[in-house]
Amino acid sequence: MPIYWYPLHSVVVTAFHVAEYAIWAVFIIDYAVQLSLASDKRGFLRREWLTLLFVVYPFFRPVRAVRGVLFIRQASTKKKSLVKSLPAILGSMAVLLVIIAAAAVLNAGRFAPHATITTPSDALWWAITALTTSGSGNLAPVTNEGRIIAAFLLIFGTLLLWLSATMIIFG
Repeated sequence: MPIYWYPLHSVVVTAFHVAEYAIWAVFIIDYAVQLSLASDKRGFLRREWLTLLFVVYPFFRPVRAVRGVLFIRQASTKKKSLVKSLPAILGSMAVLLVIIAAAAVLNAGRFAPHATITTPSDALWWAITALTTSGSGNLAPVTNEGRIIAAFLLIFGTLLLWLSATMIIFG
């Protein structure tokens, strides 16, 4: 939120920080409870190392949302059900990717000299056009951070389009 609607009143910023730490505490408590309830603690740590990474490094938390979407795939072992769930998985990943990349590029270049992506709508439009590989022409990141994010978005956008096309062609 603070990235998209900048600047925010200090009370709102403080409320977001409190909420962030409260959510982080819930993640830590959840992991600790699961670990304490596990009969094989080493096995739990081996299986849930990625979850531990999400708890320790909050930056990776959006990836956890993708992991939740992938649960749809794990819910069924039949190939037919997997194929039916792929559009939901790919669509969710695309939406999440657009929102995160737009926020990151906006945050990286909002105040940079000669920046073209300076508003939330510009950032979202840029991310959508970059993901679909159509390009917007007049919007582009000008900072190194923004360009690295753009490279990842373009690579993953191309992969998502390739997976979607493969799914359509081979059913």
